[in-house]
Amino acid sequence: MPIKSLESYLFERGLVGSYPIEALKNATLGIDVNHYISRLLTSKREQYLDAIGGFPTSLKMYLESDLKVFKEYNITPVFVFSGSLVRDQLEDSGYLNGYAAEASNHGAAAAAGIHPASPGIRANKESIYSQRHRGWTQWNNLVTSYQNSYIDQPVPPQEPFRYNTTIETKRFQADLFAYFIDREIIYQVAPYASWSQLSSLLYSGYIDAIYGPTDCLMLSNVDKFILGMEFPNREFRFIDKMRIFKEFNCSYDEFVDIAMAVGNDLQPTTLPPLQIYPVPQLFEIALEMVIATGTNFYAYQFSNPVKTESAEFISKYQKGVSALRYMPVLKDNGRIEFCEEGGVANDARVSAKSELSGSNITASQGEKMDPKDKGISSTSSTPRPIPTDVHDFIAQKLPAEYYFYRSLGLASGRLFDAITTGVYPVEPPLDGGFTTSYRNLVKKSVDVFKNKEINLLTQPINRYYQIKPIKQVNWFSPDDPSALTNRISPPIFEKLNHLIVKTDVGDKRFSISNFIELMNSSRDLSQDFISPEVIFPNSMPLNKKISAPFDLLSTSFLRSLHLLEFFDYDTSKKMLKPTAWGSVFLKFNELGVESQYQEPIFVLLVFIKMNVLSLAEETAPPASSALSQATLRSYPKESLYILLLTRVLTLYQVEQKSSNYHGPIDKKTLIFSDHLDFVRENLDDLFEAVIISSLTSGEFDRLSLNNYQWQQKIVRNCPFKLSTPNTIMAMMYEFFLQKYLHNGNAKSDAVSLIASEFQTVKYTPNLEEQLQRAQKFLEQCSSVLNELSVLGLIKKEDATSFNNAVQFSCKAVTD
Repeated sequence: MPIKSLESYLFERGLVGSYPIEALKNATLGIDVNHYISRLLTSKREQYLDAIGGFPTSLKMYLESDLKVFKEYNITPVFVFSGSLVRDQLEDSGYLNGYAAEASNHGAAAAAGIHPASPGIRANKESIYSQRHRGWTQWNNLVTSYQNSYIDQPVPPQEPFRYNTTIETKRFQADLFAYFIDREIIYQVAPYASWSQLSSLLYSGYIDAIYGPTDCLMLSNVDKFILGMEFPNREFRFIDKMRIFKEFNCSYDEFVDIAMAVGNDLQPTTLPPLQIYPVPQLFEIALEMVIATGTNFYAYQFSNPVKTESAEFISKYQKGVSALRYMPVLKDNGRIEFCEEGGVANDARVSAKSELSGSNITASQGEKMDPKDKGISSTSSTPRPIPTDVHDFIAQKLPAEYYFYRSLGLASGRLFDAITTGVYPVEPPLDGGFTTSYRNLVKKSVDVFKNKEINLLTQPINRYYQIKPIKQVNWFSPDDPSALTNRISPPIFEKLNHLIVKTDVGDKRFSISNFIELMNSSRDLSQDFISPEVIFPNSMPLNKKISAPFDLLSTSFLRSLHLLEFFDYDTSKKMLKPTAWGSVFLKFNELGVESQYQEPIFVLLVFIKMNVLSLAEETAPPASSALSQATLRSYPKESLYILLLTRVLTLYQVEQKSSNYHGPIDKKTLIFSDHLDFVRENLDDLFEAVIISSLTSGEFDRLSLNNYQWQQKIVRNCPFKLSTPNTIMAMMYEFFLQKYLHNGNAKSDAVSLIASEFQTVKYTPNLEEQLQRAQKFLEQCSSVLNELSVLGLIKKEDATSFNNAVQFSCKAVTD
C-alpha cells in the first residue's frame, strides 16, 4: 500500500517528471510486483475474477506487451515480490485474529465521522468480502427471477464483481513464478517489504533503477525512482526526491513523520488528528499542518486526551518508523540482515565499510564507492546496535535458509508466517464459504495436513518454536481456533527419513507420471525405496546423498503420499506398500490418464478421500442452479449428469487467449471448485513442508545448483503450485448440454450458443476440439472412479452415475 493520497497529490502539483524509456536502455530495472500489478489489474479489469476463479487471463497479455518493450530497449527486469507482513501490517490486516470481520468497530468509526478506508488493509479486505457478497446476492436474485422464464439461455450477470482495491497477487503468485521461469526472467521474494529489498539491490549495484510505489520516498538511499511506465507513449514517470522535498519545504524526517501519520505500507493506519479527513486529501492536509503550524504527528499522539488510544497510536507510529529503519533484507550471501533506512546492512558484527568492500561495488574508475555517493548519511558507516525488541516491530525471525527457499518461490510463506505469528488464518473462499461441507473440510485439514506440516518445519529449528502455541483461526469461528500440534513423538521426519528415492539421473524432469512409472517398475518397493541408513549426517559422503532434482522431488512426493495414507510404511519391518487409495493412484498410467491431468485427478482423489461431499451430493445450504426450471423439471436425470460433469470439469483449464472475461457465471460450480482449491492449497503446504524438512536436514547436495537451476529444476516442477483452473470450461459444458437437451439433441445449435455467449471466436480457439479434449479428460476421470468403486472406496452407484453422465456428454460432443 503506497503512502495514502500522495501519488495523486504529486500529479496535481506537477511534481512527477517524465522521460523517454530509451533512457533506460541496457539498464537493469528492479520492479516492485505489487505496485506493478496494481497498474495492470485495475478495478475496470478482470471484473469477474472472483466469480470464475483461476489466474487472471488478461495479465499474461499485459506482461507480454511490457516485456516486448523491455526487450526492445535491452532492459533487464528483476521482479521482486513482497514477503511477510511486519507487526503493524499484521495488526491492521486482522491477520492475528484470522481476518475476522469487525463490523461493529467499523460501524462505530463511521458514526464518528472517520473515513471507512482509513484503517487500511483490513478495510480493503472487508471491501472485497462485501463486494463478493453483494455480487452473489444480486446474481442469486437475478437467477431466481429469470429461472421460470428462460429455457436454454444462460442468465447474463448484471453486477460485476468489482471493487476499488488492488487484486492480491498472492492468490496467483506461483503462476507468475512459473511464467517468469519459463521465460528466464529474474524474480525474487523479499523477506518482508519488496521496495526495501529493491533499495538493497540498488545499493549493492545489482539493479540500476527502481520501479516502485511512493513508499520509496522514505528510503534515504533512493534519490530517484520510477512511479509508472507509459508503454504506448514510450516514456516513464519518475520521482525526484530532492525536488519533492524542496517543493514541499520539508525535511526527510518531517516527510517520514507525515507518511507514518497518513498511513503507508509499513504503517497502514491513519493516525489522529487526520482520521476525520477524506482519504484523497490526507497528505495535502498533513503537509499543510506541518508547514503552517509546525505539527509533529509523533508528538501529537502523546497529547491525545484518551490515554488508551494514545498508547495504541504511539505504538503504531514507533513500530512503523522502526520497521523502516531496521527492515530485514536478503543479501547475496544468503543471510537476512537488518538494514537502516538507507539500505545498508546493519549487522552488529559487520561494519558498513566491510560490507561495501565485500560487495564488489566500484566507481567508474574502479575505485570503491563512498556511501555518500549513494545518498547515505555519513552516520550509516557506523551502524547502530540492533534493538533487542526487534521482533516486536518486525516479526520473530526464522533461519535464513527458510527465507532463501521462500525467495526462490519454493515456499509460499503461509506456514512460515504461521510459525512466527502463532496464527494460520483460513479466509473465506470466493463463494463465501457458507456450505457445511467446506467448513468440515477446513476442520479436517488440521489433522490431515496442518499438524504434520507444523511439526516438520518446527523440529529442525529453535526449540522455542517446538513448544510455541500455534493455532488455525477460521473465519467462520474466530473465537474457537484449532490448536496445531508442534510436538509429535517421535517427530514426523524421523518416521520418514529412511524413505528415499535415489536414481542419480540428473536430467530427468519430475512429474507424477514419471514418479508412477518409477514406482511400478520396482519389483520390491521396500528394497528399492527404504534406505538402511539415514543420509542427512554431515559425515555421510556426498555420493550417498540425494543429488538429482528428480530424486529430491520424488522422495518428497513419496513421503507426502505416506502422510496422506496412500502408502503403508513401517521402518522396523522394512515394509512399504500401497494402500487401496495408493493402488488406484499407481494405476493412473495404466488407466490412460494423461500426464497433464494426473495432478488435478490426484487432487480429486484426495478430496474424495476426505469424505465431506460426494460428487452427486447437494451442498448444504443448496446453491441456486444456473440451469433453468424447465431443464430441472423436464430432465431431472440429465440435470444430475450435468452437475456431475461440471463439478469434475472445474479441474480442467480451457485454452484461452488472454482476455478480460465477461460472460456467464455459476455459483454452484464455483462452490465445488473452491473445495478442490482448498485441498490443492493444503497439498502444496504439505509438499512444501516435506521438501524443506529434507533440505534443512542436509539430505540434498544444496550447493550443486545455482539460483536459476533451483527455480528451473525444482520450483518449476513442484506439484500443486499452480492455481486451480477457472470454471469456464465447466460452464461451457453446462450450457452446451442444456441447449442440446432443449433443441432436439442438435449439436450445431448448442455449439453456436456457446460460441456466442462465451465469445469463443475471440478468446477460445478450436471450440469443438477443446470440447472433445475435455470429454477425454472426463473419460479418464471415469476410469479412475471405476477403480475406486471396485475397491469399495466410493459407492458403486456414484461411479455408475458418473459413467452414465460421461456417456451422455460423449453422445452430445461427438454427434
